[in-house]
Amino acid sequence: MKLQKNLWMRIFEFFLFFLICFPLAVQVAEIFIHIQKPVIEYLKIVTLFLAVVFFTVFYILRYGSILKRYRVFEKKQKVIIKKLKEEKDSIEKNYIDSIRLNKEMTNIVKRLIETERDLREKNEWFKNFFELSTKIISLSNVENIVEVIGEYSHGSLRFSRISIYHDGDDKKFKILGQFGQKDIHEHLLLSRAKEDINIAFKIINNNLVKVAIPIVSEERCEGICFYGIECKSTSSEDVEYYISLCNFITIAIKNAIYYSNLKKQKSEIEDLYEKSTYMNERLKDTIEELNKSKAELEKKNQEIEKFFYETILCLSKAIEYKDVHTKGHCERVQSIALKIADELSLSEEEKNILKVACLLHDIGKIGVKEDILNKKGSLDEHEYKEIQKHPLIGYNILKDLEFTDRIKKVVLQHHERVDGRGYPFGLKDEEIDLLAKIVAVADAYDAMTSDRPYRKAFDKQAALNEMKRCAGSQFDTTIVEKLLNLAQKGLVMFL
Repeated sequence: MKLQKNLWMRIFEFFLFFLICFPLAVQVAEIFIHIQKPVIEYLKIVTLFLAVVFFTVFYILRYGSILKRYRVFEKKQKVIIKKLKEEKDSIEKNYIDSIRLNKEMTNIVKRLIETERDLREKNEWFKNFFELSTKIISLSNVENIVEVIGEYSHGSLRFSRISIYHDGDDKKFKILGQFGQKDIHEHLLLSRAKEDINIAFKIINNNLVKVAIPIVSEERCEGICFYGIECKSTSSEDVEYYISLCNFITIAIKNAIYYSNLKKQKSEIEDLYEKSTYMNERLKDTIEELNKSKAELEKKNQEIEKFFYETILCLSKAIEYKDVHTKGHCERVQSIALKIADELSLSEEEKNILKVACLLHDIGKIGVKEDILNKKGSLDEHEYKEIQKHPLIGYNILKDLEFTDRIKKVVLQHHERVDGRGYPFGLKDEEIDLLAKIVAVADAYDAMTSDRPYRKAFDKQAALNEMKRCAGSQFDTTIVEKLLNLAQKGLVMFL
């Protein structure tokens, strides 16, 4: 189309050139040939007129096309300028957004660095806590425990003061061991803890936590432990950690005191036994006295076994301190589990393992926040995952202690299901220890028949129906059948 248009323009230009040149050619002819005719004059005039007309038309068409192209070019130029302006605005906006995002990323990085630092400090705190607990739990002397705690006065735990008071022979509190200078609030917190038979604590200047914990036996305050701890943070969560640490140390001190007393009594008994033996060699009439001493020795051995059991019971009570709604839960689970064990004709050795494992099965809840344990309402996904950690936490607490491996296994597996949907490892049927299956059934039954913060207790028949429904999926069918048999006999309905 464009080529055709150019061709016509060339033809038009040629015709115009002819019209202009023709009069000139006629004029030259007149000059040299001397032709003078009116027709030729008229022809010159017409030719010149047509040349002017065609030149005018040519000019209009030629420059009209140029003007049209100029206007199109001008319009395109405006469009390009508009696009360039829009791109400039977009670039400026993107630049501002990039600056804003850069600032946000900087703030996020700062928060991540602060979070990492806090986690590192918490990790160091827990590391020192487990090191300290591992060291003191095996000590049987109060002074040795105080000495070990003193070694942590400059670490992340930073104990500035510890003092231990206990009943003397005159029933008055006497100091058994201490570390650091006496605190000005010590007497006040000791008096409060003794009167209330409960933990008393005070926070000073947001960097010092002072705690007094009573040593209780048979609902009587036999002594008090005072702790002063320097800390970087006094948030409610950190204060709970420190109180839990102090409570654990107090249990270790109580055990050490009992052990020292038992050791002293045992030494006295041994001396008496030696004297009785010596007298028996010389006097036959002292046999009756010797037999009496022997009976006393057996009684003391029973007291040692009782002391071991009370130590385990103390650990289970530590769990109840965190979760007030489960008071007596471990003892009830123990009662139900032992009855099921009788129905299954388990050996005495397995029953003894089961007896201890029931008291310790929820010890891992020490590591779960109290607001989660005592929440009134359903747990969200994050909170439920925190609860699911307590079997593994319990196993980690016990793994370095002198307990049998099977007790640790029961603590670790008591929330596994026979269909493999339990936690923490999703074990199935035969992969789960028999004693852990028994504890799972006893634990679930007691949980359903007890009040919890988020619901009221099931009635006994509804709980049994639920247990029956879950047999073969959540619980071992044989163990559930044994529980139902016990319920029919009226041996668990009183719980």
